[in-house]
Amino acid sequence: MKLSEYSQGLILGILSFVLWGFLPLYWKIVEAINPFQIFAHRIVWSFLFVLIIIILKKKGKEFKRELSKPKTWISFLAPSFFISINWITYIWAVNNNFVIETSLGYYINPLILIFMGSIFYQERLNRLQKWGLGFAFTGVLLKTILYGRLPVISLIIAISFSVYGLLKKNTKVDSLTGLAFETLMICIPALAYIVYVEISSTGINGNLPSYYWLLIMTSGMATATPLLLYAESLKRLPLKIMGFIQYISPSISLFLGIFIFDEPFDKWSLAAFALVWIGLGFFTYSQVLLLRNERRKRVAN
Repeated sequence: MKLSEYSQGLILGILSFVLWGFLPLYWKIVEAINPFQIFAHRIVWSFLFVLIIIILKKKGKEFKRELSKPKTWISFLAPSFFISINWITYIWAVNNNFVIETSLGYYINPLILIFMGSIFYQERLNRLQKWGLGFAFTGVLLKTILYGRLPVISLIIAISFSVYGLLKKNTKVDSLTGLAFETLMICIPALAYIVYVEISSTGINGNLPSYYWLLIMTSGMATATPLLLYAESLKRLPLKIMGFIQYISPSISLFLGIFIFDEPFDKWSLAAFALVWIGLGFFTYSQVLLLRNERRKRVAN
C-alpha cells in the first residue's frame, strides 16, 4: 500500500470518527420527536443529500446504470439492514440518556472489527498493536463486568456496525453510489412512515415550530458526511487500523455523556476507560513508528 494512500485513509477515518463523536449533540437537539421519526427523517434526507451530490458530481448516469442491475440491489440488502439497526438503536439510546452505554458499544466494536480482519483478511498485529489490543480488551471487559448486566444496547451497536464495516469493505461500487443504495432501500418505507405520522397529526406539523423541518433536514448532511468519509477510509486502510482509530468517536461521546448530559460515571468506570486509552496510546505509537519507517524507506530509495 502506498504511503500517500495510507495517510489519506487515516485522515479520512479520523475525520469521520470525530464527526460521529459529536453526533449525540445533534440527536439531543431534535429529540422533540420520537426516535423512530428521527430515524425515518434521517434516511429520507440522507438519500436526498447524497442524490444532490451525485447530480453535482455528474455521476447520475453511473447511478442509473447501477439501478438497473439486480446484483447491485442484492449486494446492498445486508449493509442497509445492519446500518438501519445501528442507527435506530443509537438514536433511541442517546435520546433515552444512554450515551455512555452507546460509547461502550463503540469501544467494543473495534475489537470485533479487528477480530474480523484477522479471520477474513488474515491481518496480523505487531507487538505494540497486540499490547494495545490487550489493554483495550481488558478495559472493555472490566466496564462490561461493572455494568452488572449484559450491555444489550452496547452489543447491538457494536455487532451491527462491525458487520456493516465488513460488508462495506467488500462492495465494488464507489462510496457515493453505495450510500445512495443503502438509503434508497429504506427510503420508501421511511417516507411512508413520515407521511403517516404527519397525516395523523403526531409528527412535526401542528406540534412543533415550522423551523423544525429545516432542523431535521440537516440530519441528511449529518449522517451522510461521516459515512462517506468512513467508506473511503475503509478502502485505504486494513480493518485492524480502522478498528483502533474508531476509539476516537466513543471517547468524544463519553465526555459528552459525562460533562454535557450529566450521566453517572464513577471511579471504576474511569479505570476501565483508562485501560482503553492506554491501549489506544500503544496503537497510536505503533502508527507513528510505521509512518516514520515508511518515510525513511522512501528517502533511502
